[in-house]
Amino acid sequence: MPGSTVDEAYVTPDADFSRYTRLYAHPLEIYYREGAGAPTEEDLSRMRSIFREAFLSRIEGDYEIVTAPAADALGVRASLVDLQNSVGGADVPVDGHLRMLVANGQLTFLMEMSDSLSGDVLARAADRDRATDADLDVSNSSDWDNAEAAAARWASLFRKFLDDNLAPRDN
Repeated sequence: MPGSTVDEAYVTPDADFSRYTRLYAHPLEIYYREGAGAPTEEDLSRMRSIFREAFLSRIEGDYEIVTAPAADALGVRASLVDLQNSVGGADVPVDGHLRMLVANGQLTFLMEMSDSLSGDVLARAADRDRATDADLDVSNSSDWDNAEAAAARWASLFRKFLDDNLAPRDN
């Protein structure tokens, strides 16, 4: 999508985000190659916590999160793919050119936004972790520091999307 701040983005031509004022969030899904080097349950829990905290801190109570679908609730489903362990051919929930984003040594964030009642997909976005780019010096950073930086970046992009596209909130 031209002007996008993520690697890949698609918005359906008839998408109208202005009718949504609340969010219906699905739990973060994490895809990785099982076997040697797979993350532990503790690591998965820590990763989910890092992302939950990053996203909740950016929303800062300005956007209500509901626990059931509603006419004014935008469905949000996020996934992490790879966790630095997988290979490009791993069984991941993407098709076509998005599969190329899931490269060895990359952490890829996928987000899908839908109407929470109908389930109709309105937009999809995919982005690679910038901490793995060659032009960044992360030699003094831990993998968890990199995960926190990636989560903060993606949470900020999501907040900007919400502010630019959802119906104005009553303050």
